Amino acid sequence: MNPTTSPSALRVNQAAHRAFTLIELLVVIAIIAILAGMLLPALSKAKSQASKTKCVSNLKQIGVAMAMYTDDNQDHMPYAWWYNASGDSADVNNFHYLLQPYLKSTVFKSGTRTTNSDFATLVYPCPDRLKENHWRTYKTYNSGTPGNPWKISYALSQFTLVSFPSAVTSPKTEKMSAVLRPAETLGGADVSMELNHPAISNLGRAGDNTYDIGWRHGNRHPDGLANILFFDYHIAPRARRQTNDLILNFKAK
Repeated sequence: MNPTTSPSALRVNQAAHRAFTLIELLVVIAIIAILAGMLLPALSKAKSQASKTKCVSNLKQIGVAMAMYTDDNQDHMPYAWWYNASGDSADVNNFHYLLQPYLKSTVFKSGTRTTNSDFATLVYPCPDRLKENHWRTYKTYNSGTPGNPWKISYALSQFTLVSFPSAVTSPKTEKMSAVLRPAETLGGADVSMELNHPAISNLGRAGDNTYDIGWRHGNRHPDGLANILFFDYHIAPRARRQTNDLILNFKAK
């Protein structure tokens, strides 16, 4: 130690050696920004994959409930939706009502909007669907808004009904034995915000230039994937350009 150096001066010199320079701080900030830029896409992809996995799980449980319902009803499949004329009620006119006993001990209640509805409980809501507009260009539902007052995530094939419109007092459905190629026939799927309805009638564009199926996973609808539930109860992701081998109307000759 230099005998002429005072203790206070020595402390100042030591502190100066410990402090970061402005350039060093900028370098550290730049490195953190680069790392964040590398990690955020990976985190976003992981989050998207988790949502897709949750959706697959939901559809698998719906498929199990469908199988149990079919077993309990002499091989007749559940309807997706039917119109009950003057007694029309969302509490009973959809497959959610039919499958509820296999998923929960309480009776299905549609409620007045998503926040108080069984459409948003159990296995019925898809996380990615809940982030979309309520219906088409309508971000939220308000009194007078067209369409259903709930965000519906999944739909079944409308062709489970023997005929449509069905008898208002007795909706008859097809038997599972009528599906000759169950591993290729769509039983259910993600439903699009453009339809927001429990019944799928089209694999491609409908007459009003919208899609029944919700091609939402991994990309914005209709450029993402949809999880498809087949009548042999397996699940497969498909893009909208991968439907040539799918069967929807299994009664077509």
